[in-house]
Amino acid sequence: MAEGRNPNSLRKQRKLRRWHRLVALVTSCQLLLWTLSGLYFAFIDIDFVRGHQFKRSSPPTQLDLTHLKPGLISASKIVIQERLAGELIVGVHTEDGLQWLNEQGAPINALSGEQALRLGAERTVIKPDQFEWVDTDIPGSEYRGAPLPLWRLWRADDPDRIAYVDAMSGDVAVVRHDAWRWWDFLWSLHIMSYEDRDTIGTWLLRVFSLLALATAVLGLWLSLHTRARRSSQ
Repeated sequence: MAEGRNPNSLRKQRKLRRWHRLVALVTSCQLLLWTLSGLYFAFIDIDFVRGHQFKRSSPPTQLDLTHLKPGLISASKIVIQERLAGELIVGVHTEDGLQWLNEQGAPINALSGEQALRLGAERTVIKPDQFEWVDTDIPGSEYRGAPLPLWRLWRADDPDRIAYVDAMSGDVAVVRHDAWRWWDFLWSLHIMSYEDRDTIGTWLLRVFSLLALATAVLGLWLSLHTRARRSSQ
């Protein structure tokens, strides 16, 4: 009966319920964003997001290594590939990073914009006709993680699909399109990393995760306590 209830217990429950509503109000928007972004991640093909469908598969190339400088072959780790038709380049891994050399071991020059356009037409389905030099690492950029410098390639009548070509090796580093940009935007909301969009474990994420946990635990406790109190009446 109501007369037999402990007044202190009732006041404590009312206070806890107010706190529960307040914390739930604070976390509800982020919980909604976590749910919406999670649904997007669950239902879209990650290979499509990464733009693999825009890259052409290159046929096997037979490389002539007879003119390769012997000293390069003895290096601990090298990458040998054809950049332009008939141009053999060697990537040598050093403490300073990856260095690209020609067959004689001399550093190579970066591709020109026109050369990058030709490679973009050969190695992607975008058929680019515009190019732009990229040599600045910008946090949160859509080419982050790709080796600099790059050539940004796109078609004037289709600017949403962009290929980034390594200016030294000629490799297609990444291809970006609207599905990837949506993924990237929702990912930044999901992990609450709004600047570089890659940092997991930001203080915002930790705070809201603890608040969401507190909301769930407190709500469960209040529900069980209310049910137990009613069953005892």
